[in-house]
Amino acid sequence: MESKLQGKFIVLDGPDGCGKSTQTKLLAEWLQEQGVAVESFRDPGDTAIGEKIRQILLNPEYLAMSTPAEVLLYMAARAQLWAEKIAPALEENKCVVLDRWLSSTCAYQGFAGGFEMDKVEKIAADSLERPWPDLTIILDVDLETASQRLNRELDRMEAKGDSYHQKVREGFLQLAKQQENFLVVDATGDVKTVHKKIVQLISEVSFT
Repeated sequence: MESKLQGKFIVLDGPDGCGKSTQTKLLAEWLQEQGVAVESFRDPGDTAIGEKIRQILLNPEYLAMSTPAEVLLYMAARAQLWAEKIAPALEENKCVVLDRWLSSTCAYQGFAGGFEMDKVEKIAADSLERPWPDLTIILDVDLETASQRLNRELDRMEAKGDSYHQKVREGFLQLAKQQENFLVVDATGDVKTVHKKIVQLISEVSFT
């Protein structure tokens, strides 16, 4: 496992309420137990600039923010995270596990927001040294289950309404069909069950 995952870039993504933050943490811990040198980050965030951008993006005060502005802010935070954290970790042959990445902007702003996924991908290609990871695992969850898990005050993105978030889910599933190195996991089960599914996928996947 250690040699297989050296220098690999893995993303866990999916709709709000899918459990990706919890599963990213559990996966990073499991990889460490297997002797894999691992770094784990969240997107947007984990840099001083990225955290400031995150605050703006998720603040309910900024309801007037346009979808193109969202795309560019997410990409700016991502470019900074790549330069400061991800690229150095990969250069050290560490396995990088990320909570969200480009797939989120494709599903949220590109598909649900109507900006178009191919336009998001073009901006990413011009902005990021490495737009797509070695593996993206989409945690798929239905709207009802997701909303039950968000038992707190909703941030600006989470509060966009059911029709928007249904489109987000559709966007993720469409993206998984279009892109290479994407896998979909049913994330409606409990935390341990979903974690076991992810571990099994990581154990079985062959990186080309």
